[in-house]
Amino acid sequence: MNRDKTNEIIDFYIDKFDKTAGREHDELYKWRSAWQCSQNWNPDADDFCTMFQSCFKDSTPLLSSSFWWPDNGIVMLCDERNNHQEAVRDAFRTLTSDTGDDLNLRGENVFTFINRINSLLEGRSNGKGYLQNTRSALSYLGLIDPKRDFLYKPDAAGNFADSVEFTENFSSGQAFRIDLYYKMCDELIDIIRTRPDLLEIVQRELQRQAEAFDMPHLAEIDTDCHILAYDIMYTAQAYDYYMDHPFVHRTKASRTKQEKEEQKQEIENEISYIRDQISLLTDQLAQMKEDDMSGISVTHKKFGEGRIIGRDGDKVTVEFPSGKKVLSLSFLTAKGILGDDALASAHKLRMDTEAKLAAYKANLAIKNSELYYFIQKNKSRKQLQEEEEERERQSLAAMKKNK
Repeated sequence: MNRDKTNEIIDFYIDKFDKTAGREHDELYKWRSAWQCSQNWNPDADDFCTMFQSCFKDSTPLLSSSFWWPDNGIVMLCDERNNHQEAVRDAFRTLTSDTGDDLNLRGENVFTFINRINSLLEGRSNGKGYLQNTRSALSYLGLIDPKRDFLYKPDAAGNFADSVEFTENFSSGQAFRIDLYYKMCDELIDIIRTRPDLLEIVQRELQRQAEAFDMPHLAEIDTDCHILAYDIMYTAQAYDYYMDHPFVHRTKASRTKQEKEEQKQEIENEISYIRDQISLLTDQLAQMKEDDMSGISVTHKKFGEGRIIGRDGDKVTVEFPSGKKVLSLSFLTAKGILGDDALASAHKLRMDTEAKLAAYKANLAIKNSELYYFIQKNKSRKQLQEEEEERERQSLAAMKKNK
């Protein structure tokens, strides 16, 4: 990391501090949000949803945009209508679990959290705007435990890295490397600690806000400067430092190559996740036995009272006073006219699992095609020429063999 250029950005931050920390922009809400989390975060709370809202009620600028509301997605999953509170609680326990110095494991936990929450949001008409990603996951982490983790915004982090010549690529999206991003942040903090002028103005304003907002010990919420490191990167991006201090981005060719690698990696990660879900659902189905439904009562609006006398998959034969009828078991379950509630619930669970499995299999076919065409589209001329020559060799060999 270029220390001179980093110090230039810190100078810019100090110069803009009265403006950014003032009432108009109020960028120090980040520290207050972390304070709110320190007072309220409790993964074992009876009402996880209310606890979550009390932690992140003032964090909207970090978590949301005009078309993206991941925090609202968490709240939606936890409400009584959706009843996914325990699944969400478990996902957050994974996200925030103590991984010590193992940043690779922490990165795995980030993507496990993202995939679990997003799988719960699948199929909702408005679910896309609620999806989680690395930005939202690291925002939760950085506010819940600012002494351990860092906030993250891809464009702010990427431009800062290029500007200060941090050469290691932490990437973004599914290819994001938390270890390399944290390494850059740690290097920034090393420089921050050599700037008493910076630390003094921030501490002075935090002490003032501690009294103004009745937040005792607000000035101690970020003793390791993790929030400050993020705020320096964010301010440079948001308040146009780079317009007055242009920098050389990595070459277009290398950036394009990197973007293609990231896109390919993202598709491959999605395929891997889908395959895991297919395997899980297949195992679940294998453990669900098809119950004998002989003798189970059926109350039909048109045919009256009847009893099941036979079954063939989803089709059941029901004997009514008017005669035998072949009906769909799925129909009987959906309409709630099957006499045994436990068997009806078991069949509904099987139907839902089969539907999910079919959806994942269809999605896997789409993603495999997407990966195939992506690879074909991005092959070099040399690769295409070599493949064409190999096909010609195989064709000639086949012709000679058939003579």
